[in-house]
Amino acid sequence: MITIEEFKHYLKIPDVIPEDETAFIKDCIYAAVDEMNIFTNRVLVQLDSDLTISLTEMTEYYDGYDTNILYLNNHPLINFGTGTNELMYLENDTEWKNILKPPDTIADSVLVLAYGKLVLQKGYIFPEGVKNIKVKYKSGYTAETLPPDLKRICYEFAAYKFFNSNYAETSRLGIEFRDDSSGNRVRYMRRETEGALRRYRRRVV
Repeated sequence: MITIEEFKHYLKIPDVIPEDETAFIKDCIYAAVDEMNIFTNRVLVQLDSDLTISLTEMTEYYDGYDTNILYLNNHPLINFGTGTNELMYLENDTEWKNILKPPDTIADSVLVLAYGKLVLQKGYIFPEGVKNIKVKYKSGYTAETLPPDLKRICYEFAAYKFFNSNYAETSRLGIEFRDDSSGNRVRYMRRETEGALRRYRRRVV
């Protein structure tokens, strides 16, 4: 989402810094993205070891309700899995079977709408059951589609984690702190930051 060099430029950190501090900056960026994913209740992005955005195929299980609608845990949906078992149901609690029957395909039988909403066409339904629907797909933002406000929030969260450490003081970015019941220093999230991030929060249905 952001690189080490971008982060150093953002905070005006010297170009040459100790190796352990570079590793710590990397950890701060990872932690910032994790916090954003947790807050929004979805995977906005996934990062590789070099901090580039990766698109990892997910396999998730859902309850079926004998309807043609299913909400995925993550969005925006980029594509379904590369195999032939992208949409399956568990028959008699013993065998996984494809929901779509040949010659029908996902391309001509499934509508993908906003917020990860799937709508089956041609009379197909997601059979009723508990965790009896299996979906393989890739989702999230890419480097090209990442909204600018999410990148800005990542800078802010990573900076908080950097400055709330032994490497620096906590005087930048207008960050305010309070002590929780355990005596630990915790951060108030700025109202504009929280409002921006809430716009990406997954709707629970």
